Amino acid sequence: MNHISADEVRAAILFRLQGRLTAMGIDTQNVPDDFDLLTEGVIDSQGVVEMIAAVEQGFHTQIELEDLDPEDITVIGPLCRYVAERATFNADLQTPVGKSKLA
Repeated sequence: MNHISADEVRAAILFRLQGRLTAMGIDTQNVPDDFDLLTEGVIDSQGVVEMIAAVEQGFHTQIELEDLDPEDITVIGPLCRYVAERATFNADLQTPVGKSKLA
C-alpha cells in the first residue's frame, strides 16, 4: 500500500504558500487544522484554483470537489486529509500488485 499522509500534503501546501504566510506573520509550523486559507486572506479565488491544480499535480490525483464539503475546500486540515486519502487510493490503483512504485 502506498500511503500518503495528510502531514505530507499539509507540508507541501504550506511550503507553496510559505511566502504569503510569512508576510502575514503566520508561522507555518503553527497553522491550526481549522485555518481557512481563503477567509484568512492567504489566497483568493484564483489562488484556490492554483492550489488545487498544484496539489493534483504534486500528488498525482484528481480532487473531486463534489466529494469535499464546500466549506472545507480551503480549510487546511480537512483539505489535507481528503487529498491524502485520494492520493493514497489513486497510488494504490496505479501500482501493480507485487511491484514497487520505486522499481
